[in-house]
Amino acid sequence: MEDLIQAVAEWGRNKNINDPVMQYAKLNEEVGEIAHELTRNNLKSEEMEDALGDTLVTLIILADILGYDLKQCLGEAYGVISHRKGKTINGSFIKEEQ
Repeated sequence: MEDLIQAVAEWGRNKNINDPVMQYAKLNEEVGEIAHELTRNNLKSEEMEDALGDTLVTLIILADILGYDLKQCLGEAYGVISHRKGKTINGSFIKEEQ
């Protein structure tokens, strides 16, 4: 996975993708494609797989533009949520208020 993340980041640099606002817009476009597939109940489709993959690509490139190590960001986030208390309601985790 690390090699793949590096390859995607390098691809973005080679294509001169360097505007974080434009990349954020692209990320939102790809997330919209996930929403499109979800609302049509296309949960196990080539289109959903493509939308998920494209979303990851755009997120990796955005993190690279901003100078973040995506693995470190994920590790930090997991470190926080792994200790979170709460309950799942209708398939969504609701954190306990402090």
